[in-house]
Amino acid sequence: MGEIHCQVEECVHNASKMCKASAINVKSRGTQRPKTTDETACETFKSR
Repeated sequence: MGEIHCQVEECVHNASKMCKASAINVKSRGTQRPKTTDETACETFKSR
């Protein structure tokens, strides 16, 4: 997997603004065809 940058400091997978999860799962936020990043969500997020 390539480098995944992450700005969510509360996520357990965030290490120095890089995602260290072994895999990520991203989905749309109720929109069938997202057109912006705001219309997506990272399901891999886990709170610290």
